[in-house]
Amino acid sequence: MKRGGNNSGLALAAHKPVPEKADSQVAVKKTREQLIDGLIVGICKVTGARSNEAADRIIVQVAGALVGPKPKGTDEQLIKAVAAIAEMAPQNGTEAMLATQMIAANDAALMFLQRATLADQTFEGCDANVLRATRLMRVFSEQLEALQKLRGKAGQQKVTVEHVHVHDGGQAIVGAVTPRGPGEVVGDGADNR
Repeated sequence: MKRGGNNSGLALAAHKPVPEKADSQVAVKKTREQLIDGLIVGICKVTGARSNEAADRIIVQVAGALVGPKPKGTDEQLIKAVAAIAEMAPQNGTEAMLATQMIAANDAALMFLQRATLADQTFEGCDANVLRATRLMRVFSEQLEALQKLRGKAGQQKVTVEHVHVHDGGQAIVGAVTPRGPGEVVGDGADNR
């Protein structure tokens, strides 16, 4: 992540001279700058991206997607963005892009739920905001499923058949069935009745 050179206005700002007023302010400022420098160094690891440019883009997108409350400055917004993407622990660029979308969908859904509960909200406004939130939560759920598939954690469905009835003249195969060729099926345990 480069300091200052991004057109979006969200990249980290250049170091400003530290005021020489109080020692406590200087200590806080240095600690903050050290935190930001540390984020820059590990940005590829946090995002799963291979290049600093891709990692920077992902962080800027996450920062722009954060709905609220908006942090005070761009540094605060980027720190929150890095924290959000770090929680998702993407392992590559594809996971990072999906995690960015998930963060955006989650934040937007929560914003619409908050709007639905405003004190002066009309019934129609409440209903519209709940509908939008519901759609976004459904999208989030689909994104979560896609992320789990990418990570190989999506559980395969297993069907257990407990009772099989084979009537006179019927055939049954018990076990794994593997097709070998056109019209030819081989099973672990064929039971022809």
